[in-house]
Amino acid sequence: MSSLIFYTDESQALIATDSLAVDTQGNPAFFCSKANYIPHLKMVIAGTGAGGFSNEWALSVSARMIVKGIYNLDYHTPEGLRGLWSEYKIKYSLPESFTTTLYQFGISEETGRIISFVYRSTNNFISEEIGYGTGVKPECDVLEGNVLELIPKMMEQQRSIQSSFPKSKRIHIGGEIIAFHLTNNGCNTFKISEFDDFSEQTDFIVTNYERNHS
Repeated sequence: MSSLIFYTDESQALIATDSLAVDTQGNPAFFCSKANYIPHLKMVIAGTGAGGFSNEWALSVSARMIVKGIYNLDYHTPEGLRGLWSEYKIKYSLPESFTTTLYQFGISEETGRIISFVYRSTNNFISEEIGYGTGVKPECDVLEGNVLELIPKMMEQQRSIQSSFPKSKRIHIGGEIIAFHLTNNGCNTFKISEFDDFSEQTDFIVTNYERNHS
């Protein structure tokens, strides 16, 4: 599970995620990248839900497919995700209750403008085009103002809301906040900030690894 906050308009897409991955008990397991930039297609792929699924899809798109751009890729994505999701669930022995959602943001090969799509496992990965504006997952207030400056506040609110749920059912958010800023000139990737307990989570991960591999 993870946090995803994004803003899009005709000329840019700003995509931010946290970096925490947890084990089946909700404890910090490792840190990871939850979005991937594919330069030759001028697009960013991000995902929420089952950890690592969007990364495997991004690898397939980047290295194993012949497509012209995000519109061309969208045509193939639903079927491709259905097949990959079936394999992924078997490979990692995921229960049927597990879900995943994948997002694709890119520069249209037809218009040169930003275009975005979402594909949800709960909707059989049917392609859904996303309009311009701000999107968040999981829920939080969409604050008005400079989105880049407000993302940490929104993610903190997401964490606060999720903390009210049982540990086994909450979406765990933490680590660092990593952003991708996509325009026609390319994609800039940078760290916005880190959560207050980042050092504590890092120590837990290292100690747990050393304990299990000593």
